[in-house]
Amino acid sequence: MKFSQRKKGSHQIIAKLSQMNDHTYPSRLLRRYEHDPRIFADDARWLYFVLTFIVTIFYWNRQVFIPFRLDALWSLGVWLLYLPIRTVIRSTCRTPKWLVYVDALIMIINMYWWKWLPVSVPLLSVIITWEAVWSLPFMQALVVSGGLGLGYIITTFIAPIIPQEGPSSLFIAPFYPLVTILSYFLRRQMGLYESLAGTDYLTGLFNRRQLLQTYRQHESARWWVVLLDLDNFKQINDRFGHLMGDMVLRDLGRLIRQLFRAGEITARYGGEEFLILLPAELDRSVIAERLLRLNERLKDLSLRYPTPITLSGGIALSREDNEPLSDIIARADQALYQAKSQGKDQTVWAKDIVASPPA
Repeated sequence: MKFSQRKKGSHQIIAKLSQMNDHTYPSRLLRRYEHDPRIFADDARWLYFVLTFIVTIFYWNRQVFIPFRLDALWSLGVWLLYLPIRTVIRSTCRTPKWLVYVDALIMIINMYWWKWLPVSVPLLSVIITWEAVWSLPFMQALVVSGGLGLGYIITTFIAPIIPQEGPSSLFIAPFYPLVTILSYFLRRQMGLYESLAGTDYLTGLFNRRQLLQTYRQHESARWWVVLLDLDNFKQINDRFGHLMGDMVLRDLGRLIRQLFRAGEITARYGGEEFLILLPAELDRSVIAERLLRLNERLKDLSLRYPTPITLSGGIALSREDNEPLSDIIARADQALYQAKSQGKDQTVWAKDIVASPPA
């Protein structure tokens, strides 16, 4: 079996295992929130709206909490009008800064009506504080959380239904700024861990996990796939040691980061293999010129080492939107195998690209 056929089979197996993992129940449950934790705040608002509606229906015919009826109707009316509009804005514009301030204002207004459901007010306010941390700079998020705490004090002191509720609000109000501070540090730590988990420590490029995740986020677009492989890398490790091999990989990663721009995805795909995703709108001549510059820089880099450093490459283009990345890589891998068999130190375009006229 040819080398390229074995690798093509491994790509297909990895793709199938990835699809199986994506359809497990915990993964489907958490994937809704992992790319944008603010979606959790959206769902929480609708959940509290449903709970408020259920409580309203349950207590409507009971002779308790007479002022509660009018308060509940006002609260339900405001949320029923605001939540659909807010959902449309969030789905089209993510979370504009002004929307977070509107959320806090409506929450403060609802605090007066929701005193009959006192537990819901602090909890939903914490949800708004959480979203402010993910959508605003730290000081603005702190202002929003402080406003929620101050609004809770004012609304409960105006006309508390439960006599002891007013003094107790003094202990609840500072809780919001504290949650903001803790959530801010949590967000920074999450960003740090995500960056470490998605970056190859040696080259500074994406690792395979981050590459696949980024491709899923832009799967609807078409891409050029450039698969590069260091020639004779095993001989470098065997003759000069693995430390020398690590130096070569690190320097090559630095060159790739310098030559490819934002929006062009660069990754260390495996041992000595590197993968680059370029937008399909790029002309073939632009890609060829970019790879030529990389090769020239690599020749200059070779002067630092006791052996020449060369690359072989294969290039493929996605045939349609939403094409699995493993299929595109398989075609690029076949072109890479052809480059290796023709003497290395060259780049070969996939057969379907060569057969079609240049864009």
